[in-house]
Amino acid sequence: MSWGLLTAEMRRALHRRVVWVLLLLALAGIATLGLVAFFDSAGKTPSELSANGTPPALMADWWIAESGDSILLISAIPLLIGGILGGASVAGAEWRAGTVSTILTWEPRRLRLHMARTASALALAAAIAFLLQALFLAAAVPAVLAHGSTAGVDGPWAVALLAGMGRIALLTGGAAVVGVSLATMGRSSTFALGVVFGWMAVGESLVRGLKPGLRHLLIGENVAIAISWAPLEGTDFSRSGVVAMVTLAVYFGVTAFAAAALFTRRDIAGAG
Repeated sequence: MSWGLLTAEMRRALHRRVVWVLLLLALAGIATLGLVAFFDSAGKTPSELSANGTPPALMADWWIAESGDSILLISAIPLLIGGILGGASVAGAEWRAGTVSTILTWEPRRLRLHMARTASALALAAAIAFLLQALFLAAAVPAVLAHGSTAGVDGPWAVALLAGMGRIALLTGGAAVVGVSLATMGRSSTFALGVVFGWMAVGESLVRGLKPGLRHLLIGENVAIAISWAPLEGTDFSRSGVVAMVTLAVYFGVTAFAAAALFTRRDIAGAG
């Protein structure tokens, strides 16, 4: 896989309208949250703010070690959904437009093309997710400076915050890989989104209800553990953040491998 092919796939992805629509929606949401945080914290002391949960105006609440109440976690689910949507749309658009065979005349090595497309989705989604998290937290800075507090913020806290941002970014990249892979297997973004949201909404709920002993293998549980870097409360199993990240990486890798195996063998003629 050459750098030229990788950058070409990145440029192709960034030319997709859906990618920019998702970015604009994210920026609008960030601006709204920043305004809400500023006006909601006006006229309140830090003690009054802390009595109402974890407000963005208290910087220490941006990341609370081994807790699911950190402000940063608000961004996690939208970013993961955006990663899946973006990845599925980028790959699915090629099948919908019928340009897969055209691309293969330029780069006939299918495995190389699929690897470049998958790697570009991973890198772009992770980079965009990290940047959006930074903007999300930056939007709360006026509330912190005008009405809040930086008490409890120190070096170890900053390292933990950056680590949390990095994990969310990597998982967003993994979600984009899943979107690309499923769209490649099903030749459409609709197939990819149907599989992902069907499994998360129905499949995992059935497993939790019928086979609770398998909960430690579910995507939802592992994502929650990997992001918070702490065991889940109220469960009968204990799993570390490292194990959760490795589990998710295996899921991402298996999905990408299956898509690559199918893409290299299927009949492309007339695809569209």
